[in-house]
Amino acid sequence: MRRSIAAAVGSVALLGATAFGFAQTATAAETSGDSGTGVQVTYFWLFQHDNYGGSSKNFSGDDRALSDTYWNGTNSPVNDGASSMKNQTSRDVALYQNAGCTGDNYFARANSVDSDFSNNSFDNKASCVDFR
Repeated sequence: MRRSIAAAVGSVALLGATAFGFAQTATAAETSGDSGTGVQVTYFWLFQHDNYGGSSKNFSGDDRALSDTYWNGTNSPVNDGASSMKNQTSRDVALYQNAGCTGDNYFARANSVDSDFSNNSFDNKASCVDFR
């Protein structure tokens, strides 16, 4: 009987957390495969198209020359090709128009998203990723 009640309470808590967006699931790529701890790893993501479409590339630290960085699963450089982003990290991230992190810039707050860089005049301009 106690197990049934505990299972029911656990199920209700999980459903409630999911309904309010408190529970997150991690894909295999987002979990720590080396240590086996299952701790979720968070990334800053760039996407090739608006609304998080097309190819993507994840970052866990600075990348000062996107001309040498390729969209996941392609031979196409990320440089000057990003149109949306998801910042799933606890750090702010700046994108710059020029390699070496100079020129016009775009600022992404920690844990933020932007489905269209056009409204910020930064569509297809990113050449450098700088974590703050």
